[in-house]
Amino acid sequence: MLMNNFKKSNYEISKFGLGTVQFGLDYGFTKRKSQEEVNSILQTAVDNKITLIDTAREYGDSEDKIGNFMKNYKNNFVVATKLRLIDDLSNLNYISLKKNIYNSVEESLGKLQLNKIPILQLHQTIDELYKNDDFWTVINQLKEDKLIGLFGVSVYELPETKFITRYHSDSVDFFQIPYNIFDRRFDDVQKELDENSIGLVSRSTFLKGIIPCSIDETPECLNDIKPFKVKLQDLADEFECSIADLASVFVYYNDYINSTILGVNSPEELENNIKSVDKFDETLLNEIDFDDLRINDDYLIDPRKWDNF
Repeated sequence: MLMNNFKKSNYEISKFGLGTVQFGLDYGFTKRKSQEEVNSILQTAVDNKITLIDTAREYGDSEDKIGNFMKNYKNNFVVATKLRLIDDLSNLNYISLKKNIYNSVEESLGKLQLNKIPILQLHQTIDELYKNDDFWTVINQLKEDKLIGLFGVSVYELPETKFITRYHSDSVDFFQIPYNIFDRRFDDVQKELDENSIGLVSRSTFLKGIIPCSIDETPECLNDIKPFKVKLQDLADEFECSIADLASVFVYYNDYINSTILGVNSPEELENNIKSVDKFDETLLNEIDFDDLRINDDYLIDPRKWDNF
């Protein structure tokens, strides 16, 4: 397993990180996991030197299950969680923001059974928060109080990424972005982020399960993605690998992505994802033209916009 770290920290981050929404919620094709299933997946992560674990206050009881594992099993996890969503956006002053944010952090600390959250992230990227100077004052105070180590922002769009980079680069250590073999929007800001020593963690490697699923399993609302899936299958066949393998190595060997979050359904699936990079010759990537697979239709690459899915 390749290891990495953000320029602003010494945390040892594995090039593959483990996504955990499926630990606490049904998600796409994946069903919510029991504590026993979570323990098995996390132990497989330990055995394969995966250190980055990505969770959130909004992922059902995911934090609880991770905390139970970390209490009872030896591990070296760098846990990244996300702030609880703020429902009342009508009065976001310093006092209300501090109360909401500190309460969320304290709840996460209790559930994860930690004294300090290595990585905290903003899960609610809306103007009322990331354009509010009081919000950033509270985040910096959390760092000063040593309740968190690093701070990241989970983003969907380029404009919000550019704004935060321009005005709050001193407070942000990385962005978590949607990125995969179909969705390449964030290639366009890599240079700017690097100049500001801001790292990148990618998610949605399999586009909520749509990339590796068969053509027949593709929902009707995504019929327009089928031609791209056919091209991807042809490419995988040419290089004698699976679509999942190709999607994994595409992000794993991307030089400017510090870590790639993978959501898995079983220990076996996690091991297969890890083995996919070992059996694939990295130099072959230079021979593959991925440009024909880049999708510029926002509807097809943004699961938030999908109908009836």
